[in-house]
Amino acid sequence: MAISARIPVGLDPNKFIPEMFGKNVIVAMKNKLVVVPFVNHSYEADLVKGDTLYIPRTNTVTATEVTIGTEGVIKDPLNTTALTLSIDKYYEAPVVVDYMSRRQSQVDLIAVAEDESAYAISKKVDSTLCDLFSQLSGATGYGTDGSAITDDVLIAAVEELDEADVPEDGRAWMFDPSCKADIMKIDKFVRSDYFASDVIPTGGFRKDVYGAPILITNNLTVGTTGNVGAYLHKNALAAVISESLTVDRVEQPLKHQLTINTTSLWGVGELRDTFGCPILTRLA
Repeated sequence: MAISARIPVGLDPNKFIPEMFGKNVIVAMKNKLVVVPFVNHSYEADLVKGDTLYIPRTNTVTATEVTIGTEGVIKDPLNTTALTLSIDKYYEAPVVVDYMSRRQSQVDLIAVAEDESAYAISKKVDSTLCDLFSQLSGATGYGTDGSAITDDVLIAAVEELDEADVPEDGRAWMFDPSCKADIMKIDKFVRSDYFASDVIPTGGFRKDVYGAPILITNNLTVGTTGNVGAYLHKNALAAVISESLTVDRVEQPLKHQLTINTTSLWGVGELRDTFGCPILTRLA
């Protein structure tokens, strides 16, 4: 509500009433970045130089019945083409702050610039992994774009990974807030009388769904109406970060400004196609 008037009337125009500016900045809301820390990073140590990482893969062999007097057929567990992971993502997020503004601002502009520059790169790394969700399981998944997640969708996804002999330990659901809302409408995930041993916080749901935690993010890749989430094991995807959030502070005195630039060089790829499946969500 605006002030109706001041007496004397010259108080405002003649600057007798100060206008103050807060030091605490309202920081822009940021997406939760949950995919990068979840997936496989074990191959990063193998990349010393170069732009391509080749990851050997094995295959299963089949036992055959012994035939007396006949030499058995030799089996080859190393007859699978190696995975090629290209280190081909190179991004930067430069932010410039001029000297005059640095001196005059009541806010630590350098700290704000560093934080926002680093977040921009982190978000991009996470996004490139989310882009791979749609390719899992031969690009076939569960759910209907724009429709609510149902218990049948969840069960079908679990069944698929079980059929593929995917280890139960190390799985997770990568969902958006619309999925969380849909699951909160399914009694078995919100009512404590289904499983007496679980403690369910008010307004929440079980700590996991069918043995796997739910990781909620707004950083999923958009489909048509909803997003493309996933149910996957941590070894479904790999990230190899060759240069991780390198920050350059470049003083440019002749331009009277400082450039803060965060860069990163990385690659992502699908390790095991059968270790995950896409799940279409209700709302992007």
